[in-house]
Amino acid sequence: MKCPRCGKEMSKDHVHTFCTHCGYLDDGKQIHGYQDTQASDLEIYLGKDFDKIWRNENWFTNFILGPFYLCYRGFVLLGLFFVPLECLFWVMMYGSFYHFRYLLLVVSIILSRTFFMACNNMICIYFYKRQIAKIKKKYPSTYLEHLRKNNGHINHYMSLFLGILLLILFVFTYILIMFYLWSK
Repeated sequence: MKCPRCGKEMSKDHVHTFCTHCGYLDDGKQIHGYQDTQASDLEIYLGKDFDKIWRNENWFTNFILGPFYLCYRGFVLLGLFFVPLECLFWVMMYGSFYHFRYLLLVVSIILSRTFFMACNNMICIYFYKRQIAKIKKKYPSTYLEHLRKNNGHINHYMSLFLGILLLILFVFTYILIMFYLWSK
């Protein structure tokens, strides 16, 4: 059951169904001691994605997408910065030992994706906090309204598509330049 106040999943004990997030009880009361001011700015800004990012509940998405997860979260340039670094790591591991090159390539892919699985959400939280600080500075008296207005308004799929498109464009340009240089 979803909480009617905050939309999070509610827990159940032998007497009541209650929200562990906001303190709402199924009889309309609330658990004593809860105040609306307890929600952090980051929690307000991220909305329903807060728990997923804060607790790294989307670790499998991070593992599969790697640096493209940052593009998915709206940090296109940062994600595109990490893509060539990850590829460079793969190439360095692949070229290390001739007899074990394929094994090292698989190990390097697993290691780099494990790194992104562990660090992507921390990187996102850092940059979200910076965005929140900018909003606070720009709108000191009404920043909470702007945080609520911004939450969930990142077009994740468009950012991911843009990141992949820019990477393809970069690789295509690189191939054309290399082909031009080799043909001379």
